[in-house]
Amino acid sequence: MPDVIAAIATPRGEGAVGMLRLSGPGCRDLAASFLRCRAPSLAPRAATLATACADGRDLDRVLVTHFPAPHTYTGEEMLEITTHGSPYILSKLLRQACRSGARLAEPGEFSQRAFLNGRMDLAQAEAVCDLIRAKTHRAHRAALEQLQGGVSRRIGDLRRSLLDLLAGVEAGLDHPEEDIPELGAERALERLQGLQVEVRRLIESYRVGRLLTEGARIAIVGSPNVGKSSLLNALLKRERAIVDPAPGTTRDTIEEDADLHGLRAVLIDTAGLRARASGPVERLGMERTLQALESSDLVLLVLDGSRPLGAEEAAFLRQTRTRCLEADRPLLLVWNKSDLAPELRAEDLPSDSAAVKVSALRGIGIELLARRIARLLGADADEAQQGLLVTSLRHRQNLERTAESLDLARAEISSGEVAALHLREALAALGALTGESSPDEVLHTIFSKFCIGK
Repeated sequence: MPDVIAAIATPRGEGAVGMLRLSGPGCRDLAASFLRCRAPSLAPRAATLATACADGRDLDRVLVTHFPAPHTYTGEEMLEITTHGSPYILSKLLRQACRSGARLAEPGEFSQRAFLNGRMDLAQAEAVCDLIRAKTHRAHRAALEQLQGGVSRRIGDLRRSLLDLLAGVEAGLDHPEEDIPELGAERALERLQGLQVEVRRLIESYRVGRLLTEGARIAIVGSPNVGKSSLLNALLKRERAIVDPAPGTTRDTIEEDADLHGLRAVLIDTAGLRARASGPVERLGMERTLQALESSDLVLLVLDGSRPLGAEEAAFLRQTRTRCLEADRPLLLVWNKSDLAPELRAEDLPSDSAAVKVSALRGIGIELLARRIARLLGADADEAQQGLLVTSLRHRQNLERTAESLDLARAEISSGEVAALHLREALAALGALTGESSPDEVLHTIFSKFCIGK
């Protein structure tokens, strides 16, 4: 019989309310040892007023909700005790629950029990974590769709199609003496190609899905005093970086989260780059600028539109453009200080590089810039047009394993036995995605990333 587990389910710190969550057979009887209820018994799925006790003394007036198995989050009997939001009260109550026979829950153990008890599959369980961590409406929608079974249904459709194909391929292998209609190689190849297209589309969707959940790293680079820090503040819509007319104010990278039209972005303000550093501190800052550029998903190269493009800036522009082309990294030129008399000439800029005119100080063109960033990263499509997104690296890896097995099956389609072997490998990879064939160490890795209490 599983242990009764207990954990505080609300964030740390003071608040209006807090919650202790218990799960496991007999959790109601266990809690009765430290709860004094006015009602003779706890009605299922109804809040009951009670007094919580610890160390033989009254601790708090609480609301207790009992959830009988199996129709609960974990699939087990559950109990939720709502207290006043005092960290002291919650910690005392948790210790009392453990003294009464419960044990501290491991990170993600409630969701792990939900998975093991068939309340959700592995893809849905992972979506719980993504939903909690979502920082933009697009990340929230992607996580919610996965939690509601969008990914699982698509994978289920693929598995059923693959099983049907496998059955057709194996029909003539298992019972050659029977008069069973065999799937011809041409028809099998046609169906296999359809599966390959769908799997590849899901793999490609990870590029945008990852950006929505993890955030796109966007490096803001340029020469000193072109307005990089002002641009950071404008995109954040608050004063984060110190702005000063003196060149070289920023000596280190500054990273901040931003919401750019539903795209979670990690904006990186960097030290200005010039031919010679004024000292070791500035040299280190310039090295970190280059590191930020190399690790970014997109580069914003800021130019001062109120002055001509100097030889040093032109050289840096060429170098940055080459780096981005070699790494297949989008580059967006930001023509700053557009509110001042223009001295920068459009013909001095590469004709194949996108550019946006802004005034970071006055907020002109910032919304257009945010939309252009989302478009360059492929995250500007309407949610209905975007379709289902793969947001997990684990999912992408299993889909890539599926694609590899389908490629091998296609190459051996004329040899039914070998093709069937690769089709079974593809089925196993899809099953691992939803948890139908995942080893224990994979489950431990996934659920250990959850917060305690979930």
